[in-house]
Amino acid sequence: MTVPIVSLALLGIAVIISRVALSSLAAPSRDPHAYWALGLVTPLPAWLVAFLGLLGTQPGVKPQLVSSAAWVLSSAAALVGAITTEAYVRRGGDSVEAQHAGRLWRLGLLALLPAWGIALIGYAAPR
Repeated sequence: MTVPIVSLALLGIAVIISRVALSSLAAPSRDPHAYWALGLVTPLPAWLVAFLGLLGTQPGVKPQLVSSAAWVLSSAAALVGAITTEAYVRRGGDSVEAQHAGRLWRLGLLALLPAWGIALIGYAAPR
């Protein structure tokens, strides 16, 4: 299950990188939150699959301790990452120059990468 999650994330990253490059050339004066949000949603499908995979497949069965801890830590890391990186975007100003579009996208990507890593570790841990 981990290999499809990683390939889904890599495919999403490749598609979004091309979109950021094209959109920064076409309209470099967009709202900086647009590039940040684009980076934020890049790993979202892969994180969501790993995150929900921590819950287990059998209803009514209590998840293991490692899965439960990873589930809580992953959601907390996602929230803290989104809040922290959005604060950096706000501090940067209201307009974005073409050379900063990639940096803003990477900030959005950085918001969910730790949460995704925690979810993958929790999923790969022995059950």
